[in-house]
Amino acid sequence: MAARNMAALIVPSCDPHQSEAVSSRWQARQWVSGFTGSAGSLVITARQAVLWVDGRYFIQAEQELRGSGIRLLKGREPGVPTVNEWILAHLKKGQAVVCDGTLFSVEAAREMEKAFSPKQLRLRMHEDLVGRVWKDRPGFPAGPALDYPLAYAGVSRRDKLKTVRAHLAEKKADYLLLASLDDIAWLFNIRGSDVANCPVVLAYALVGMKKVCLFADESKFPKLLKKRLATAGVSLHSYGAVAGHLKSLPPSKFLCYNPRRVSRWLADALPDSMRTIEETPDITTTLKAVKNPVEQGHFQKAALMDGLAIVRFMAWLERALKAGEPVTEYSAGEKLASLRREAPECRGDSFSVICGYQANGAIVHYRADSRRSSILGKNGLLLVDSGGQYFGGTMDTTRTVALGPVPRLACLNYTRVLKGFLALSHVRFPTGTTGTHLDTLARLPLWAEGLNYRHGSGHGVGSYLNVHEGPHGFSPVWSPCALKPGMVTTIEPGYYEPGKYGIRIENMVLVKPYKTTGCGEFLQFETLTLCPFDTTPVVMSRLTSEERDWLNHYHRRVWRLLSPRLDPIQREWLKRKTAPI
Repeated sequence: MAARNMAALIVPSCDPHQSEAVSSRWQARQWVSGFTGSAGSLVITARQAVLWVDGRYFIQAEQELRGSGIRLLKGREPGVPTVNEWILAHLKKGQAVVCDGTLFSVEAAREMEKAFSPKQLRLRMHEDLVGRVWKDRPGFPAGPALDYPLAYAGVSRRDKLKTVRAHLAEKKADYLLLASLDDIAWLFNIRGSDVANCPVVLAYALVGMKKVCLFADESKFPKLLKKRLATAGVSLHSYGAVAGHLKSLPPSKFLCYNPRRVSRWLADALPDSMRTIEETPDITTTLKAVKNPVEQGHFQKAALMDGLAIVRFMAWLERALKAGEPVTEYSAGEKLASLRREAPECRGDSFSVICGYQANGAIVHYRADSRRSSILGKNGLLLVDSGGQYFGGTMDTTRTVALGPVPRLACLNYTRVLKGFLALSHVRFPTGTTGTHLDTLARLPLWAEGLNYRHGSGHGVGSYLNVHEGPHGFSPVWSPCALKPGMVTTIEPGYYEPGKYGIRIENMVLVKPYKTTGCGEFLQFETLTLCPFDTTPVVMSRLTSEERDWLNHYHRRVWRLLSPRLDPIQREWLKRKTAPI
């Protein structure tokens, strides 16, 4: 930095596609700082290094940064400056701020330029400084691309492209530039393995009114898939050819792109006089979020397989602990993952299993490993958040279970989380309602006691794609995206007592029509997840009759659908756990 006259270096957590989960090649922030969470921004100056994380990672970051000399700032907390505000305050007029422009979106670059203007800080976005010093940096991912059959996708790639072109015609645009990997996988009915737990292919796409270009490593694509893509009018080009191809486009044309997903580097490759139309989100993101009837049916099958795996795991765990077997967080997570893989349709985990016992449960995205893992005891709370990838759907389920006696206050908080979960699960709401409008329902029982949690109350989920999918979800951060029939989302309120325990309860739900009245069309949620709740920590006197009825009805359904597929020991366990309350 000193040799190149750099005053500050920003190291983000994303890849050139603004992905949340990234391949090892782009885990630069983790390589530099040692912080392993999925989100965070690191700033390095001549005198100090500072890491910003959100509320999911406060505890984890404190532990992983200990002794590193890196200062932790808790993002979105009162009085805490943003990355741009901090840089502006700590640099002198005219100094240079450096980052890799392939890793910053057009929108992020604009925000930095605006924020740095009072001191005329120079933003240099074409220097990958970390890449210069990261000598053993992993190479580009090279997993094979797969043809995602119509029997699972429900709509052919040709018909999807036709819908996208109709959107372009409506916008009077000539091209759509796509950078988000899940959108590209959905649009072309392909899947891959370039990112752990996310079945995507590293690629860019340019959709024109007559031609479609897919920029990816051609060696990943088998001959038959290449032929089928060509039949749909899709031509393959090398991954690195995208910038040169964009430079050659006619400057008089109109191009649509999402400034939050397209990198500054890619936008700079467009002809200077090309006219652009910015859209957030991409039309493909909006289309992908609404699952067609075929996708909905496969989600239900995936939920059945995933529910069986979790029930078999919970029954095994209870027997193992009673027998005095040494079970750790790590070995428990490995057992759950192995039980999932027994289903022929399972393609692995949708994310690394989160298995946190007692205090570790308070670390929202806790990851146990073979070297650092607590032994499960016969008391307290265990939080298990996990999900499988199935060819027809992506799953995400959290259960918090009592392994023995639980303190009264923890039981009360478990009950408050459960009540918030139930309030959001059985709400009916008018068309046009967003997840932000409903997020409060999940928090009210906690708010009544002055308690809260620092994450959203749910997120969209992909069809054998990313476990976190936009644009919908439940969050206090405003989102204009209205919930629509066919959307799949999680419901997952929680509460975390640092140093003691964590509580989270999570199901996946499908948005469905409810009824139409004189006040318009109303929607509701249909629960997809099939897994009993642990009712032993529940303070029953705090539940209403309506809440009891919902739980009993849900447990009857879980019993009816899962019990015929379990062995006698597992069936006996499920019978106890689904007994009426």
